[in-house]
Amino acid sequence: MPKDIEDVLKELAKITKQISGVDNTLSNNVNDIKKAIKNLDKKITKILDKVEELEVVMEVSEIMEDDEDDEENEWNPYESNNYENESYDNYDEDAEDFD
Repeated sequence: MPKDIEDVLKELAKITKQISGVDNTLSNNVNDIKKAIKNLDKKITKILDKVEELEVVMEVSEIMEDDEDDEENEWNPYESNNYENESYDNYDEDAEDFD
């Protein structure tokens, strides 16, 4: 084989090894990135679960607050400004009027 072809084949073998090394490095980097993404996904899922729990608690709290407001706003005749307690001190006297 001519020397030029041997030199080209040696150079080709070096380049192939370099490409193989780069490929392995990239493959490792991709795997590391995949692991990092999985960890981030797990953390995001936990955060979303906590947010959902918080939303439920907030909704319940709002419902309870609305119920308290409704109870406070219900009309009560005894709290009316026009309400006067009747006096039963003279009850016997009123009974004589019906005879």
